Amino acid sequence: MRCLRLDQLYPLSFIPLFKEKVWGGRRLESWFTAMPQGPIGEAWVLSAHPHGMTLVENGPLAGKTIAELLVEHGEGLAGSAGRCGDSPTPTECSEFPVLIKLLNSNDDLSVQVHPGPENAVAHPGASAKSEMWIILEADPGAAIIHGLREGVTPQKFHEAARSGDVMDCLNRVEVSAGDVVSIPPGTIHALGAGLLVAEVQQSSDTVYRVWDYDRPGLDGQPRELHIDQALEVTDYSRPPEITRPQMAQANSGITIGSFAGFDVRLSRCCGRWERHPSSRSFTAFLFLGGTGEVAWGEDERTHVSVRPGSSILIPASCPDYVLRSESGNLVFMEVSRAL
Repeated sequence: MRCLRLDQLYPLSFIPLFKEKVWGGRRLESWFTAMPQGPIGEAWVLSAHPHGMTLVENGPLAGKTIAELLVEHGEGLAGSAGRCGDSPTPTECSEFPVLIKLLNSNDDLSVQVHPGPENAVAHPGASAKSEMWIILEADPGAAIIHGLREGVTPQKFHEAARSGDVMDCLNRVEVSAGDVVSIPPGTIHALGAGLLVAEVQQSSDTVYRVWDYDRPGLDGQPRELHIDQALEVTDYSRPPEITRPQMAQANSGITIGSFAGFDVRLSRCCGRWERHPSSRSFTAFLFLGGTGEVAWGEDERTHVSVRPGSSILIPASCPDYVLRSESGNLVFMEVSRAL
């Protein structure tokens, strides 16, 4: 491998941010060595969202945010396919488009929905949100809300939402580890208790709650509902089928879904896997199983160790790099633009 220039981008690892939630728990302690006290519901492992920006952990760019790197490197970070029209400048091309999380639902999440782009523009401060889940751990009988029951009409759901009696309208589905769930904008959804989930989504924190079980928030006050906004954006069509993809062959990946112009792959490294970045798109990794390292530079002497919960961003202008598993398989989710 060629020598890395001092001004060149490289595989970036990130320090996770932890979010205390009324429905959170302590299950993520098995994934992270240092986690704050309290009911932790979310670990934001790769984010440029203003509500939580993860910091680079390794190398000369340590301490920087993705937003700062976009200003400094623009297309070199995001890729040429991220251009807005003819302008690749980050100030004109919006924020970094992807947010990756791990979620632990010790209790049921609120029943909620997110807007699509056509709805978001009508509400100042709102942004579109499409997402995907990979179920990593599930207690026996654990379930999710995934859309509305067949036959539920807009009128029936409107009446139920305004009266606080929505549960009979909801499509409850039991899930198991390995299931993949797509949540397009407009899909009524919620995680049930007893789940650990990897989530990849558009970089949005816009949530319209329909129902929250009349429980108080962490501050002891009732959590706000957004009935009018939720009813405006709800989609009454059947949501995408839940799938359970097979594991990829060694040193390869399979596409398990797509959202908002991005492909999501489930990949497996066994031993050594040489990788070649695309100048058209960044690639984001979330490691889910096994241990190993990402190596690059002259004689592959520069490396960062990875384990379950580690996140890596491969900039579009990154040099060639190598994935190495320490023993057995290194399993990870990867996200890049659909090219």
